[in-house]
Amino acid sequence: MIYRFKIDNTFLTVELSDSVLAHFNKHAQHTDESPEAGGQLFANIAKDGSHWVVTSATGPRPSDKRSRFLFKPDRRIERREIHAEFVRGNHYVGDWHTHPQRSPQPSASDTLSMAEIFEKSIHQLPGVLMIIVGIHPPPEGIWISLHNSREAALPLSEQRR
Repeated sequence: MIYRFKIDNTFLTVELSDSVLAHFNKHAQHTDESPEAGGQLFANIAKDGSHWVVTSATGPRPSDKRSRFLFKPDRRIERREIHAEFVRGNHYVGDWHTHPQRSPQPSASDTLSMAEIFEKSIHQLPGVLMIIVGIHPPPEGIWISLHNSREAALPLSEQRR
């Protein structure tokens, strides 16, 4: 799937690889007993920064705190993941998690968390991605937005590959 964003007068194309979409589907909350899951997103970034190919999604991890309506990642392990992926040439570009909804919507704490991540991270990105995976298949079952410390951008468009 391919999404296009405009944030801070910058246009950005984000492509989600098939393996990332399969990872999301594997951890979606398909049953009433399924706890929330989540992790980090890593991408190959074009030299001019205008195109991200999200090739890797991590998590969930055994040390994450998870329940039906809660996901708290193990930040210590996340820092290790960021370093390991960077060595492979991939850049941290955001987070993903699940919601037990057909068409997921972010909570206020989800949105606030992304602004904090943008501010606290060392990077040169126009924003960081938040992906929420619902119980329906894409495109209806995925929320995707791009966040910086001032605004959140929704996709201008979504395309199937």
